[in-house]
Amino acid sequence: MKTKALVLLFFTFFCVSCDVSTPFVVQGEREYILSSDCGTMVIRGSSFSTGVLIRCVFNGNYVVNTELLKIEPTSGEDTITNIRLRLNSVELTGKEIKTKRGDVITLSCNLQSTVPYQKSRGMILILPSKFITCEEKSIISDTIRIQLKN
Repeated sequence: MKTKALVLLFFTFFCVSCDVSTPFVVQGEREYILSSDCGTMVIRGSSFSTGVLIRCVFNGNYVVNTELLKIEPTSGEDTITNIRLRLNSVELTGKEIKTKRGDVITLSCNLQSTVPYQKSRGMILILPSKFITCEEKSIISDTIRIQLKN
């Protein structure tokens, strides 16, 4: 009986004390859709504690140049670290990747405050660049604002 009570107490403690994953808002929407001659790309994601997951689902043929990603926090007191890219759950190692319909690129990173004991401001920007292109034209032509819910 004591074992059951301890397990229940242990389970309750960890469920109540954990952060939960929350979806974030991209350009004021839960899903942000970019369209081009190559098709569409849907951006959505979530955050958990300091971790951020941004998913881009491709419905067309695009080229992704991993070295040209421009991402930054809106606050000078925040920093983005541990940036990793995956294509269909496989870590990207190449510089240039060609996507096809149904491919998913996941960008994971950490948004942390550089000020001790202070939470991050909760907004990151993906700046215009040739990170994702269609027929050698940049898909991200305006800054994409991602508001984390914290």
